[in-house]
Amino acid sequence: MSSPGHAEDGIPVPSPAPGGGTVLSAEGYPSFRMPVFPRFTPARRRPGLEALEQRCTARLAVLLHDVFDNPGELEVFLEHRTSLWNLLTYAHAREDRIELVCAWIDILFSIDDVFAQATPSRIRQLGIYHLSDVIDGRVPAVDTAFTRAFRQLRDQTLSLTPERVWRRYARTLQEFLHTCHAERDFVQDHTALDLPTYEKYRGSSIGECCFPLLEFGLGIDLSDRLQELPELRRLNTLVARHWIGVNDVFSYRKEHYSGDTMNEIQLALAENGGDLQVAVDRIAATVHRVENEFDHLATTLRAGEAGRDSGLRVYLDALEAMIAGNLEWSYLTPRYNGRGHCWNGLTEATVILTPDRTLYLPPATLPSRTRGEALAPG
Repeated sequence: MSSPGHAEDGIPVPSPAPGGGTVLSAEGYPSFRMPVFPRFTPARRRPGLEALEQRCTARLAVLLHDVFDNPGELEVFLEHRTSLWNLLTYAHAREDRIELVCAWIDILFSIDDVFAQATPSRIRQLGIYHLSDVIDGRVPAVDTAFTRAFRQLRDQTLSLTPERVWRRYARTLQEFLHTCHAERDFVQDHTALDLPTYEKYRGSSIGECCFPLLEFGLGIDLSDRLQELPELRRLNTLVARHWIGVNDVFSYRKEHYSGDTMNEIQLALAENGGDLQVAVDRIAATVHRVENEFDHLATTLRAGEAGRDSGLRVYLDALEAMIAGNLEWSYLTPRYNGRGHCWNGLTEATVILTPDRTLYLPPATLPSRTRGEALAPG
């Protein structure tokens, strides 16, 4: 990254202020001090990660070839490195299952984008409303890249997973599709959501399906344990809540400039008069409370009778890896940080949100006018 005061790919960046600190560029880009999320980093990296990511990305390109209008749009999506999210987040998944896990979540990433960006006619053309039929084993009324991909992944997964795990996964897939549709309506209708409602919908669209898929990836079935142990169900909820907070901080640049209001920062800005730093700090405090509760519950389960279950212990370790993997990927991905992004390794940073790129600069105290500057949502 260029040093402060120079342009990176033509993007003006803050120059040093007299006596230290930084000032915003003349364009007045939103800026905040990135909170430190230190608990579960660094992410676990499996051997052969780079080659595995290349294989998963190549498979994704084949599965999604007919989804995009042109090769350039497909290339932009592949640059998001969603396969790396899977490889870092499902760090404990078995080697013989991780590529199937990647394919599922990569496809869900792309469906999320379609709901956020495509026209209603394009959504119908892609057959997304018929995916529920595929999940339930029915023949869809249309044949598209998405229906073919779902059918292929369903058949492969069903042959390897216990029936109870598949049923739970299928249910959460249906909820994911329903929630993506609902969130699209919320954004288009400019619906004002309270935080509990927002958390409910984001939990379905960002997390719930990932946990039965984790059991599949690990080769275990925790159906009975999930019924017996409310603490285990709560741990899943806490991981998803951690993801919501972290992802909303890192994705705010993209959503701010696109007008996507499904972001916790937007809720906080609406409540606090537009102070971006206060909004970010509130989310960071929530994330830390989630971390503390997660740690307490996981420790309690490991120390109790349930902790004798080797499958449960493996699952608890995998949940911690999920938190770490999502966090590290958020720093790395061009999906949030802009095309051509190359993270410079700063975790405690002053963050500048330009239309094209998130800039991570050495930590500095922003001028008071910036800390309290009102920023219009979207």
